[in-house]
Amino acid sequence: MLKYFKIESGRLSVAPNEEAADIVMMGSLSQEQRSVLVKEYEITEHTIASAFDSDELSRIEYDDDFTTIVFKKPKNYSAEDNFQFRVESFGIFIFKDWVLLLTDSDIPVMDERKFSKIDSLNTFVLRVLSFAIAHFNEHLKIINRINDDLEQRLNTSMENKYLLSMFSLNKGLIYYVSALNSNDTLLRKLQLGRSLNWTEAERELLEDIQIENGQSLQQANIYANILTSMMDARASVINNNVNQLMKNLTIVTISISLPTFFASLFGMNVKLPFGMNGDATVGSPAAFWFIIVICVLSVIAFLAVWMRKK
Repeated sequence: MLKYFKIESGRLSVAPNEEAADIVMMGSLSQEQRSVLVKEYEITEHTIASAFDSDELSRIEYDDDFTTIVFKKPKNYSAEDNFQFRVESFGIFIFKDWVLLLTDSDIPVMDERKFSKIDSLNTFVLRVLSFAIAHFNEHLKIINRINDDLEQRLNTSMENKYLLSMFSLNKGLIYYVSALNSNDTLLRKLQLGRSLNWTEAERELLEDIQIENGQSLQQANIYANILTSMMDARASVINNNVNQLMKNLTIVTISISLPTFFASLFGMNVKLPFGMNGDATVGSPAAFWFIIVICVLSVIAFLAVWMRKK
C-alpha cells in the first residue's frame, strides 16, 4: 500500500506523486521501500519495525530531521475473529514539510467527517490520533452489545462456548486498557511539545483528544471489571442449568421405571390376583386393562408426590 495526499482548502486530496504530496501513507513495506526509508530518510530498522509491532508501547522520539510517534489503535474486527479483539501500532514520522504514515491497515484519511478542517501537518497528525481513539470507542460499544447478547444466551445455555467467548472479550478489553494507558502517556508528552510548535487551536484539539482517550480508558476499565466480576456468576448459571436438566431427566427416568416395574411384575409366570387368570388358553380380558391402570396410576401418584414436595 502506497498512497499520496496533499492538503488543499482545509481537507485532503489525492496527490499525483511523492514530490507533490504532503502526506505519504505506506503499509506492507517491501525490502526496497525499507531500504529507501533507512538510507534516504535515516529511519532505523528498529523504528520501522516498531511501527508495525502490536506489542510496542506508544512513544514519541525526537530526531534531528523528524519526530517519531508510535500510537495504538484497534485492529479491524470481523465476524471471523470470533470475539478476538486485538490492537495494533502505527507510526507517524513528522518531517519539516511532510508526514510519513506507516500502518498495516488503511486509515480513511479521505473521510471528510473524520478528517476535516486540516490546515497544517500538525492538525493532520492530531486528526489521525483522534481517529484511533474514536476507533476504540466504536469497538467498546460493539463489545458491550456482544456482552449483553452473550449474557442472555447464557441464561438458558448449558454449553461452554458462550462463556469462552466472554473470556475472549475480557482478554481483548485487557489489551485495550493497556493500549489506552500507553496512548494517554504519549498524549501527555505531546502536550509538552518539545519540538512540535502547536498553535492555540491545535493545543485545544490535543486536550480534547486526551480527554476522549481518558473517557475511553475509564469505559474500558469498567467493562473489564464487570466481565471479570461476573464471570464466576455466569459459570454458576451454566452449572445450575445442567443441574436442572439432570433433575428433569431423573424425573422422567423414575416415571418410566414405575410402569416398567409393574408390567414386569405381572409378566412373571405367576397367578394373577383377583381371579384375572381366566381360561388357561384365553385369559381374562380385564387383566390387560387392570395392569395399564396400575401403571398410569403409579406415574400419576409419583408426579403428585413430587409436585407437592417441590
